[in-house]
Amino acid sequence: MSNSASSAFAHNARKDRKKKEVADTGNLEERAALGHSEDSTGPKGSAANSAFADKKNIMWVLLSGGMAMTFIIMLFLPNTGMGDGMIATYSSMLWCGFFGAALWRYRGANGWTGFAIGSVVGFVLQVVSQII
Repeated sequence: MSNSASSAFAHNARKDRKKKEVADTGNLEERAALGHSEDSTGPKGSAANSAFADKKNIMWVLLSGGMAMTFIIMLFLPNTGMGDGMIATYSSMLWCGFFGAALWRYRGANGWTGFAIGSVVGFVLQVVSQII
């Protein structure tokens, strides 16, 4: 057996042992980390598998809001390189749009409407930062 084949075999053996240990313990978080899809077919599902599909996940609102605030603050601070230019306009519109979409989806409304409203708010904030 060649060296690469034996290392692949050893890796697969370790992987199989780890799967068996996890299956014996019944820990759902470890099983989801290994990619066991049978956990997500249950009545409650796995939290790791449904994080992207969950519209009520507050984490997306917080993350996109933090990024939007970062770019908005940079618009108003001197010498940050974000005051003028098309990149500043695009970034403020994009991140405010992401925040609006996440917030609207969290509230149960249409995410595209939230993205459009957030983008308009981002554009207005960029224009206001140029005036100030």
